[in-house]
Amino acid sequence: MRVTIQTPHIPEEAKSELVVQLLEIIKQQAELIQELRDEIARLKGQNPRPKIAPSRLEQPEKNKPASHKKKRPGSKKRRKTSELVIHAERKVPAENVPQGSTFKGYKDFVVQDLRVEAYNTRFRL
Repeated sequence: MRVTIQTPHIPEEAKSELVVQLLEIIKQQAELIQELRDEIARLKGQNPRPKIAPSRLEQPEKNKPASHKKKRPGSKKRRKTSELVIHAERKVPAENVPQGSTFKGYKDFVVQDLRVEAYNTRFRL
């Protein structure tokens, strides 16, 4: 059972020192009541009210210094196919080559494939 008491709006010029003190006492008592409710819930094995942080959408973003993230070992750019053993090399002829074109070399493209072959062995005893 949750009961919330709404304090009426009192204009600043109508607030006396006594009224301000009483409002502060009401605020402190409300916080104490919530803490006690959370403690009761914890003792009963229930979850207390979650602490939700205020929204940060309207706050201006602070200038944070750029953090230096360390890269994992082996993550730097390198040619992954430079150490591969090439078993076969095929030349693919160019199609629709205009007359008078000059050959400027090949563009290498490596395809890693997996071959499964039958391998039969006959044992003669």
